[in-house]
Amino acid sequence: MGTKDADAIKQWEKGIEAEPSFSKNYYNACRYYHITKNKVWSILYGEIFINMEPLSTKTPEVKNILLDSYKKLFTDIDIEKINKDNNAFTKAFFSCMNKQNAIAFQGINAETLTMIRTRFILDWFAEYAAKYPFKLFVLQRQLLQEGMFDAYNQWIFGAAQNLSAYQNWINVHASEYNELSRFQKGRTFKISKGEYYH
Repeated sequence: MGTKDADAIKQWEKGIEAEPSFSKNYYNACRYYHITKNKVWSILYGEIFINMEPLSTKTPEVKNILLDSYKKLFTDIDIEKINKDNNAFTKAFFSCMNKQNAIAFQGINAETLTMIRTRFILDWFAEYAAKYPFKLFVLQRQLLQEGMFDAYNQWIFGAAQNLSAYQNWINVHASEYNELSRFQKGRTFKISKGEYYH
């Protein structure tokens, strides 16, 4: 990674803070953080991007980045480095995610990520949501409450993990898939100003 990349990420971060609904900054920042050790922001920015642009030609690439970033998140966790190098929001993210290590040991796939992320959301809203309101986590909780979280995680991770297995999942779970599709088409996902924690 050169100076050009370091300069670019500063601009993308400024863009995310100033114009939180401009999706391209999230895409570029996600790709940048994916090649660094900072998987938290690769995950968060990537998932924000695919919710802003679920039908983009870049969405399959970002889904692959998300799956890979979660795998690396659980294999490369260095708690001492996390506590030294990160801000309070990132530490809170790690605190909730680190509680899910036992599930992660079963392997990282669409099914285990659904469990991990469900427990993460429950923990986040119990401990940190009041201090760090974050639209992405609100969306995840809404999908969980409305019974679409499994379909949502399959849409992200199942498609990235094994496309033919995902197609089979759609065939077996057609009503859940259709409900999620209707939900995604019926809304525009935007991040509010003031929810910038990086």
